[in-house]
Parts: sequence; structure tokens; C-alpha cells
Amino acid sequence: MNVSKDGLVIWSSKTGEADRVLTILTDEGLITAYARGSLRPNGRLTSACTMLSLSNFELATGKNMYTVVNAESQKKFLNIYSDAVSYALATYFCELLKLTVPYNEEAKQYLTVMLNTLYLINNGSKPLWQIKAVFEMTIMTLSGYMPNIFECAQCGALSSDKVFFEYSTGTWLCSSCSEKRGIQADVPFSVMSAIRYIVSAEPQRAFAFELRSPSKEIFCDICERYLVEHIDHDLKTLNYYHTIKD
Repeated sequence: MNVSKDGLVIWSSKTGEADRVLTILTDEGLITAYARGSLRPNGRLTSACTMLSLSNFELATGKNMYTVVNAESQKKFLNIYSDAVSYALATYFCELLKLTVPYNEEAKQYLTVMLNTLYLINNGSKPLWQIKAVFEMTIMTLSGYMPNIFECAQCGALSSDKVFFEYSTGTWLCSSCSEKRGIQADVPFSVMSAIRYIVSAEPQRAFAFELRSPSKEIFCDICERYLVEHIDHDLKTLNYYHTIKD
């Protein structure tokens, strides 16, 4: 029995001479599919089965995975392919999705966030530092790790000039409570406000904020470190992104 699914190719592994096993992000979660001949330069499946291709797949069901019978590309993010840093960032996002999105369970929000993000990178609509940090914090929120940053974890204060952010719990302490515990509060509250906004906003509006240095750099560091703290995996794509970005 064949089924039709729209999905984004987020991972690809070579098997055999010219075949690939694909990981595809769909509204219904991740699926794996065997794409015979999809590595041939002029193969009929090649274009639709490449990384970051949004395609319609005709799939034959199998015991362990689908087999791609036919595929038609719907969207190619050509500007991402042509820029090494943008492609490295997109590949990092794909690895995060591979680690966090469930298989064969509802995942429409993940797909929406990823497609919105790819459009922004492809069009150059937002700076990469902002796209990266927003994506990291959004994925953490969707995966059940939303930081509890709406009030001081000790006294319940709603704001403070500077705060201390606790990565393991995703909470913050105001400057007064930090001082009582002998901890330095070194995070500007503008950073907490930006994270508050991201985890509360609709995906299409999650980028509607501004930060300047040094708050911008602190914000990026917190989003990445918080994700790494809760993702029990060696993120090689993240390491590679930093290597070529720098």
C-alpha cells in the first residue's frame, strides 16, 4: 500500500552505491525512507531527496521503513546551499530536529518552525545569530524544556537590573537573591525579557525583538548553553558551524 506525505528531508545517509536512507520531517513526526538511486546525478529522485528539500513523497510501506516510490520537489532553499555558513547552521538545526522530534507522532509545530526558519535564512531577513538563538530556545520549549523565567525562583520578583541564570533548571535569581547566595548576577534583564518573549510568542512573531552588544552576545550564549545542557548528545554540527563561522 502506498501513501503520500509532504515532508522536509533533514538527514541523509548513504547506503550502497547510489542509495540513501532519508529522515523526513512531516506533520505526523519523523519517518525514515529508503530512496533507491537517489545519489545518481540525474536520477529521478535525486533532487527531491537532497537535504533541506521540501517534497511530496509517494511511499511504499515496509516492515522497518518506507521506500520512496516517487518524489516531487516543492521548495528548494537555493541561497542556503550556496552559502557555507548558512548551510552549516541549517544542518545543525536538522540534527537538533533529528534528536528531539518524535517518530510517527504529531509534529506540525516543529515543521512550521523549521520552514519559517529556513525561509528567513534563505531570504537573509534576519541575522544568523538571532535565527540560531530563537530556534534553539523554541526547540527546547517544544520539547518540554521551556525555561521557567517569568519570576525570580527565590523571591518571586518579576524583574531585576541584573540576574543570575541557572542552566540546569532554566530559572533565574534577581540581584538581591543572588547576592544572598554569594552568586554574581551578571545577565542584563533585557536578555531575560527576550527569552520570555520567544517562549511566549507565536512562531511567526518570535523574532520581533532587538538586542545590542553586550546583551546580544550574552543572549546567544545562554540559548546555546541551555540547549547543550539538556541535549545529551555530542553536537558535531554545532562544532562545525562555530569552526567555519569563526
